[in-house]
Amino acid sequence: MAAGGSLSRSERKAAARAEILQQEEQRDRRRQVSRIWRKPPAERSPEECQVLNESEDIVRELERRRKRRERLRRRQEEVCDEPEELSRKVAELAAAVRGAKHLVIYTGAGISTAASIPDYRGPNGIWTLLQKGRTIRAADLSEAEPTLTHMSIACLHKHNLVQHVVSQNCDGLHLRSGLPRAAISELHGNMYIEVCTSCTPNREYVRVFDVTERTALHRHHTGRMCHKCGAQLRDTIVHFGEKGTLRQPLNWEAATEAASKADVILCLGSSLKVLKKYPRLWCMSKPPTRRPKLYIVNLQWTPKDDLAALKLHGRCDDVMRLLMAELGLEIPRYDRYDMVHYGHSNQLRQARAMGDYLIVGVHTDEEIAKHKGPPVFTQEERYKMVQAIKWVDEIAPGAPYVTTLETLDKYSCDFCVHGDDITLTIDGKDTYEEVKTAGRYRECKRTQGVSTTDLVGRMLLMTKAHHSNIGPKGHSPWTGVSQFLQTSQKIIQFASGKEPQPGDTIIYVAGAFDLFHVGHVDFLEKVHQLAEKPYIIAGLHFDQEVNRYKGKNYPIMNIHERTLSVLACRYVSEVVIGAPYAVTADLLDHFRVTLVCHGMTEVVPDKDGSDPYEEPKRRGIFQLVDSGSNLTTDLIVQRIIKNRLEFEARNQKKEAKELAVLEAMRRLEQEKH
Repeated sequence: MAAGGSLSRSERKAAARAEILQQEEQRDRRRQVSRIWRKPPAERSPEECQVLNESEDIVRELERRRKRRERLRRRQEEVCDEPEELSRKVAELAAAVRGAKHLVIYTGAGISTAASIPDYRGPNGIWTLLQKGRTIRAADLSEAEPTLTHMSIACLHKHNLVQHVVSQNCDGLHLRSGLPRAAISELHGNMYIEVCTSCTPNREYVRVFDVTERTALHRHHTGRMCHKCGAQLRDTIVHFGEKGTLRQPLNWEAATEAASKADVILCLGSSLKVLKKYPRLWCMSKPPTRRPKLYIVNLQWTPKDDLAALKLHGRCDDVMRLLMAELGLEIPRYDRYDMVHYGHSNQLRQARAMGDYLIVGVHTDEEIAKHKGPPVFTQEERYKMVQAIKWVDEIAPGAPYVTTLETLDKYSCDFCVHGDDITLTIDGKDTYEEVKTAGRYRECKRTQGVSTTDLVGRMLLMTKAHHSNIGPKGHSPWTGVSQFLQTSQKIIQFASGKEPQPGDTIIYVAGAFDLFHVGHVDFLEKVHQLAEKPYIIAGLHFDQEVNRYKGKNYPIMNIHERTLSVLACRYVSEVVIGAPYAVTADLLDHFRVTLVCHGMTEVVPDKDGSDPYEEPKRRGIFQLVDSGSNLTTDLIVQRIIKNRLEFEARNQKKEAKELAVLEAMRRLEQEKH
């Protein structure tokens, strides 16, 4: 030993070696005891039993670990209440909902699994699969629709039974369900909202596509720019390890206020492992007797189970279906609006290719109102729109909603064609069941990247996310994003491919042709009647040009979508994609135009204040055409906005019917296997 009582270098090394050897002996001992302990008692030798008796501390630790693992395993198991028990609990929950003065709902990923969005901690949840070393399949959430639970919550709020919703989900389905922005706090953000934090107040952009494709933890810039100030936009997502700082859509202020006023909290589809860490949501500063009563709907254990007044082990949709029935409320359905767009035209093109003569049945207003709800367009407008599609040989006005063999025989049809989506009657029956059974049914694919829901969303959200980035003065290649991807093959399929022939009168018309509607059809039909052999060329302006002279978020359809819509019209022979706003001498000479027509709508001057029709007027080939129709794109948008609540009310039964059909299909599939 060195002077002063300190250990010498060699002594310290010897002590360290002794400690290492002791630790290795202890590890060897634990491994030996663990191996023996895992054996069934009957298979242990006397010597092994002696080892266990001499290692009581290690055995106790092994027992503690086993119990902990078993407890965690049980907590991950999904448990379902028996139907009778679940009905009893739902009746108790319904009484709590009726009696609540301030009911707040907390939602988690479990309410979106019915929309094919994975949860996190379920048997097939994201974290569960990652822990098992399995890969996660990418899902396109932009096509997801609100589930029965989402629609039920929106209905409960509408009837003042729910005051506020606090959600951990980023999928935006609560907003799609019709729940007002002020009534929801999206604590972890919304994948369809990006904001400009340079603007005061923050400027929000609500998109119809996922804005987070280029973002990640601590990297929130989306690659798009604010159209007002030019600053970079950022997403609103709060990742694990981050603290949300945005006021909206997180809306923490409203969440905290709602929790402080709540006398009942209903938790739906949340493991509560994250929400439990937010003490403000649980009124922990209040005495236990003054805290809100807690009701939990989840198939798995949650850390709040012991504090709950009632725990319901059931799927959220099942529980909410029973609850709404107990409350005597109909569940709104999430449905699409009855607008004609190029996706419908593409289905008719496919149908025409399957036969020699295409007859399209168009329902009356009465039939649509009975089975779906109030239509956007009148039956006369729908008749004219469908007849104007060039692949349609004949329409059957007033066609019954349910297609029968009698209907097919009446029009001498060999078979009928429909898209690959489910169509149900008011009673929940397949509208094509009879013709399918008879083998006189064919199916065509829906057009990817377009839906009426998307188009209506563009009208209501008033953003420019759908505009194409093609055209002059684009600030960034990411400024405009569209779900629809144009291809040359698609244009070829829609185009007539016919060149003007000798003796043809080449007529040029130009405009936005946005939300191609019966007003456009009436105009083009009148133009078509101006000549014996008309060859109509439609010039479509770029999105940025249309937005310049129409403002707001116009055009609703981008240049690619408008191109297909106009090409589908039987009166149009050719389309100029991105035509100049001013009808120039070069354009007139290139296409050998003999007549230029414009409707009765106002002609907005060009950027320099000049008349865009100055050249054709100078040549004496300009003509105004009165279509006789007062329908415009603006009027269609006004119809949607004015009747929004009525359109939402018409969705009350469709989703429940479709779920019943899908469940029956799943049962049949299971019986086969």
